[in-house]
Amino acid sequence: MNKNNTFPSLSTEEAEKIVQELGNALDVQRNWTRKFQAMLVCRTKPRATDLNENTHRKTVFGRWYYGNVNPLLRNHSDFTAVGGNSERMHDLARGLATAVSDGADVTPAQYKAFMNSVSRFRVSVRKLLSEAWESLRYTDPLTGVMMRTIMHRRLEEEQERVRRSGQPCSIALMDLDHFKRVNDAHGHQAGDQVLQSIAAYILGHMRRYDQIFRYGGEEFLLLFPNSATSNAKGVLDRLRRGVKRHKIDIGKSKKLSVSASFGLAELHPDRPVRDSIKCADQALYEAKNAGRNRVRVWRPEN
Repeated sequence: MNKNNTFPSLSTEEAEKIVQELGNALDVQRNWTRKFQAMLVCRTKPRATDLNENTHRKTVFGRWYYGNVNPLLRNHSDFTAVGGNSERMHDLARGLATAVSDGADVTPAQYKAFMNSVSRFRVSVRKLLSEAWESLRYTDPLTGVMMRTIMHRRLEEEQERVRRSGQPCSIALMDLDHFKRVNDAHGHQAGDQVLQSIAAYILGHMRRYDQIFRYGGEEFLLLFPNSATSNAKGVLDRLRRGVKRHKIDIGKSKKLSVSASFGLAELHPDRPVRDSIKCADQALYEAKNAGRNRVRVWRPEN
């Protein structure tokens, strides 16, 4: 399974769940460390699990880590590092516990290596926790997708990856068709419900590694890493058809459906990110001009 080195687009609810899971993981491991240190200082009998070869799987943290973890968290590449640091920490702990059990001395070097492993473990968990908190910080409160304030940073990161790897990356601007009519006919509350529902639909039907940002008003920017426009267009056509079929409950037994237009362009590796966004915007304009509810790809000759 492919791993991501960053979280994909997270809804507020998903980010909050990940923050809670990682916070709980730190708490239970901190509790284990305190008890283990007390055993070393007091020279009490080690627990059987601390002497077991698979200790890292048998602790409360280990049962969580190797159990039913949020897929968005498990698919993050740094989550593997957390597991490796946990295993290393418990291997060193087992050596210390064995020494205590045998009545042998624990050397300063052994203890230092163990505490360094504890520190590396905590840093690896906090790195993920910090990223999840950042996702919450930059999440649009209405739609639950990432805000424009973080968008340019993510696009520049992807642009740098394109330069290094040579793999293409595509971006698309999505605009809800005739959105003003929704506000005029049903009120701004209904308009907000439409934005929330469509954003949730896109989040739920994008590929795992794609991302979505609220660009402004009823406009969103979609990011497709490692995707040429030919591949991204197929994804957008599927999303476009789904948006058109999607029914939005605005209360009082009323349901609406809306359509969306898309402008697609490659993220150019050697030009400012804003230039690539302008290309996508030009393609979006062409999609609107051609009758809306369609995808247009920007071409240099356009």
